[in-house]
Amino acid sequence: MKRRRFLAGAGGLTVGLPMLSTFIDPKEVRAQEQAGWLPKRVIAFAYPMGTIVDMFKPTATGTDWEFGPLSQALTPFRDRSMVVSNLRNGVVELITGKAGHPGKQETIFTGTLMTNSFGGDGSNHIDNVIPSSSPSEFSRIPNGPSVEHAIGQWLAAPHHLRPSVDLGIVSRPGWNDLTRSSAFFYESAENPVTLYHHPQQAFDMLFSDVVTSDGEPDPALLALRRRRKSVLDGVREAFVDLRQGLPAADRAVLDDHADKIRQIELDLPPIASCSYPDAIPASDGFSAYEGWSMMEFSDVQFRILANAMGCEVAPVARLDYGRQQIPIFGIPEIDDLYDQVSWHKLVHASDGWAPDHPSRILGFRFYAEKFAEFLAELDSIPEGPDGRTVLDNSLVFFGSDFGNGSAHRAEDNVFMACGNSDVGAWGTHMDGEGYNANHFLTTLLHLAGVQDDAGDAPMEFGLEGFAWGPLPDLLA
Repeated sequence: MKRRRFLAGAGGLTVGLPMLSTFIDPKEVRAQEQAGWLPKRVIAFAYPMGTIVDMFKPTATGTDWEFGPLSQALTPFRDRSMVVSNLRNGVVELITGKAGHPGKQETIFTGTLMTNSFGGDGSNHIDNVIPSSSPSEFSRIPNGPSVEHAIGQWLAAPHHLRPSVDLGIVSRPGWNDLTRSSAFFYESAENPVTLYHHPQQAFDMLFSDVVTSDGEPDPALLALRRRRKSVLDGVREAFVDLRQGLPAADRAVLDDHADKIRQIELDLPPIASCSYPDAIPASDGFSAYEGWSMMEFSDVQFRILANAMGCEVAPVARLDYGRQQIPIFGIPEIDDLYDQVSWHKLVHASDGWAPDHPSRILGFRFYAEKFAEFLAELDSIPEGPDGRTVLDNSLVFFGSDFGNGSAHRAEDNVFMACGNSDVGAWGTHMDGEGYNANHFLTTLLHLAGVQDDAGDAPMEFGLEGFAWGPLPDLLA
């Protein structure tokens, strides 16, 4: 069995198993050693409207490059990033109804078209695509899940308290929804991810057992610690049954190992990375958040999500900025223009608003700066040996539905993957000409160590028969 599936399927039993010759194939041991350090979780960060590609993408390809003027804030994470630019969202080009927004958000991370674009038996294969179909506003349901969901299913383990952590960030006049459905992320064709926009609601959902008292230990930390001890207890008790029928040499190894389990329980150190975010304004409704900008919401939601990841609440997390026609950035140079022009029109550089208008540049830079702040939040939480952090142990990816936002077209997309695993060409920028966004999605599967039923890394994601293989330069 493969390591991750054995661990999940055995309910954590293998945490305490020594190397027994009866069960361990030397070839499998070598394969695990070669795999090295793999991510513990996947985190997706998405926003609509694209960017100004020439100002965002790195200055050169390969390993000798710098971030562009819009993305300079990401410089501290350059060596833990992989960037690919000039990718096409090619699945949209298979149909004639190439609309602006409808279809682009839904396809970019699912790698497939809307359900109404499929005939035949409706299965997710290129042979079933109807070329004359259109991603209409009223059928924006992709024909499969988004990539982070597939990775999360692979990474899921018994100690996770939730399947995912899904937070949204929205600020616009008159808006006060507690939740909304994502247009980027899907667990299946019929199941868009529900995003929690209300910080207090998100906090209560993720840290409901955290109550601080004078002189009392943090109940959430104790609960997590007990969960891990119970796994070790289960291993210890299972040894009695497991040793039956083993060769004498393996029984001796197992018995010696069992004697150490109780001491491991007694010496189990505190979970240093698990804490909870403070200064979350309490509010049953939106009264405490009236007038908040996306900048203010970002600060709180970032802290909630990063700490949830440090506590290993879930194998998947999502951050989704939404409703971007007239968002309140918290940047006066943009927000004060709304009596003259919407952000949408600034993105298009229409009605006489210049492509190099300073407010337009500030808006596009905002998302790169927020992504950098989120990475810094993850990087501030220690996790594991050798100074590693939650960021180091995560696979974080960043992208939008367009490349150049002004054109609202399917080409020139720019994506990033961040982390610090032993898999991947970190510190690399690749020109993706000739490749599709689906190749990037397949690359993410490889970076996460996902394997198919045959034990191999999957060679396609999304629309079957459309794009084969990962991006080679990112896996060198």
